[in-house]
This record gives sequence, C-alpha cells and structure tokens, in this order.
Amino acid sequence: MASAREGFTIDLVGDLVNKSLLNPYLTVPIAAAISWSQHTGLDASGPVSSLGYVAWALVAVGAISSANNYLTKWYANNWTRTKPDEWNWDEEIVVVTGGSSGLGASIVQTLLARNARTTVVVLDIVPLKWTLPGDNSKGHTGSRVHFYQCDLSDSSSLRSVCARVKTEVGDPTVLVNNAGVGSGLTVMESSCADIESTLGTNLKAPFLMIKEFLPAMIERDHGHVVNISSISALTPPPAFADYAASKAGLIALHESLQLELKHRNKAPTVRLTLGIFSYIRTPLFRGDTGLPHFFFPLLEVETVSEALVDVLYSGYGKTVYMPGMTRCVAAFRGAPEWVLRILRNGTAEM
Repeated sequence: MASAREGFTIDLVGDLVNKSLLNPYLTVPIAAAISWSQHTGLDASGPVSSLGYVAWALVAVGAISSANNYLTKWYANNWTRTKPDEWNWDEEIVVVTGGSSGLGASIVQTLLARNARTTVVVLDIVPLKWTLPGDNSKGHTGSRVHFYQCDLSDSSSLRSVCARVKTEVGDPTVLVNNAGVGSGLTVMESSCADIESTLGTNLKAPFLMIKEFLPAMIERDHGHVVNISSISALTPPPAFADYAASKAGLIALHESLQLELKHRNKAPTVRLTLGIFSYIRTPLFRGDTGLPHFFFPLLEVETVSEALVDVLYSGYGKTVYMPGMTRCVAAFRGAPEWVLRILRNGTAEM
C-alpha cells in the first residue's frame, strides 16, 4: 500500500523489494537456473555457487513472507472465503462517521469515485464541507449520499439518528468508525467536558454504532466494520492522553468483537478491519510530526482512504498499518520498560 504521494520512504523501498527480490515468481526460476548451471559442469566452488546460496536464501525469505501473509489473511477472516458476487456496491449501504471533512470525506469520495451508485450515509456534527458529485455521462442520477447532523458524543441523539438511518435508508452493510476529536490538552489542563467529548466521540460512539447496526449484519452474515485507530494508542504523546486512551480502547473493542462474531454470534463472514495510522494531514493534525520522514512520513489523506476502500472492495478484513513502521511500533509493546520509555520520550516535543 505504499504511495508516491509521501515521497521516498521505506514503504516504497519495501514494496519494491517484495515485488522483486522476494517475489517467488522471479526468485524460484532464477535459483533453479543457477542450480541447474552448477550441475551441468560449472565450477561449484566458484562465484556461481555463492550466487546460488543467495538466490535460494531469497526464495526462503520470500516463502516465509508469503506464508505469513497467507496465515494473517485467513486467520483474520476465520478461514471463510468471499464469493465473487457477495458484495454488490450498487446495493451496499455504507455509514461513515466524521465524513464531512478530513479522512472521512476522502473515504466517501473514494467510494463514490469507484461506484457512484453506492449508498453512503454521513454522520457528523458539522455540515458537509465538500460538494456532492452530480449527474454523469453514464446516466446515473447523481450520488446517493445521505447526511445526518449529529453530535456523536451525545448517546441519545446518536441512537435516534441510527434509528432514522435504518428506517429512511436501510440497514447498513458497512460501518466506518472514523470520527475522531482530541482536546490537545494535558490531563491536568483538560476539563471534564473535554474528556467526555473525546471519549464519547472516539470510543463510546463506535460501541453504540456497532450495537445499532451489527445485528442486521449478523443476521445475514454479511457486513464490514472498519475501526480507525492511531499510533498514539501504542505510543501516547503528552497532551493527547484523552485521544490516545480512546484509540487504545477502540483496538480492544475491535479485538474482542473478532472473537464474539466468530464464537458467540456465529457470523464468521462479517468482516472487521482495523486501521492503525501515524499522522495524517487532516484538520486534526497539520503540523510537523517531529519524526524521520523516511520512516514515518506525514500521510496524505488520499493515500489512507484509498487503502481502506481497497480493503472494503477486497471483501476481506485486515489490520492496516500505515506507514509500515507502525507495525514495528506495535511489536515493541512487549519490549522492556526502558525501551518503551525511550520510544515514548521521542514524542515528548510533539
């Protein structure tokens, strides 16, 4: 999922390596050809032999990587396949919270660019800050976008709007829990209202939205829930405790829901996707990340939205780490305390 929008990054390098040096369709024939050359009279003690070892080593690494990707995909999807005709984007109903601007708006626009007949419901406290696409040359009657203004941190208001969506539009088949707010204040500086707003919008609202919309997905064993988390859930910076705590809670919700859908609800093909992203250029963050660009570039919103829509169109759920180094940060959660402190201290000036 590397993108050139962010410039030269380790993800672009990794993508190139995976498509070349670790691509078994390339390395296996090369390694086999080298081995065949050695057995047809060439000096096995010369440079060809060394090259052969390198080639077969790349084959082994590529095989391990492919096996890891295979197991990751199928464990995440309960070893259930998606039928080619299972997802009809003319009929799917997609709910996107926080779709008036930023990442949410880009997700909606990317969905409509893929299929203008997809029904999209936007829930946000502010009106749409972008223009709906109009009629097109293929005769489509414009976009099927429904906007409901709602304070997501207000539980009663949210439940009322969810009931309206089900009555007026239909039962959603895709829920994207994208809306996110943060006070940018320290624990001591933030007020009770600040904390309630952040936790209500970022964590309580996804809980309630899932409770409202998931039953219909379970009944049909068809649906997809996308939860948008953050690298701050892994390495919380100062003055972001409320935001980081809400995003860490969202990861816990996501992981618990994986088990419930499979073992309690018996709905193994209701897909779940978790996005763990570093800093994205949105209204929520426009500054300098303070991190090395090569490893942690400031992500363009289109890069992230395209990656998420690609996952939806694949018919399978997954955990999306962007940039790729975010996966390494997640792996470090089990490191000794002094290592974690060093990592967290690196965020102190953000």
